[in-house]
Amino acid sequence: MVTLPFRRVGDVPFHNRVELVFNIYMERKLVQIGKSLAVTLPVEVVKALELEKGQTVDVSVHPTTGAVTIRGGAKYFDGGKVTKRFRELTQALLEKRGELYRRLAK
Repeated sequence: MVTLPFRRVGDVPFHNRVELVFNIYMERKLVQIGKSLAVTLPVEVVKALELEKGQTVDVSVHPTTGAVTIRGGAKYFDGGKVTKRFRELTQALLEKRGELYRRLAK
């Protein structure tokens, strides 16, 4: 079982909280799906990050270390309208860095 150093706080999901989260090390096996290889995530990680089957995630590979990072992607639009989560994320970013953006815009 994987013990995660984070969890939900009340009704605030993990991705909307601002806190330091330490790296979690997991050794996982690659599984073959068709001609591709995939890495599975433990159910504890899926639940903590509120991931869902079929959800788009952002994957990046560090050019020097080869470290692979997977992040739950933010769905920007749904039915032609901006999603509530995207609006919340952008609002939090503006509250955190709004003054910097105003100075850069001058």
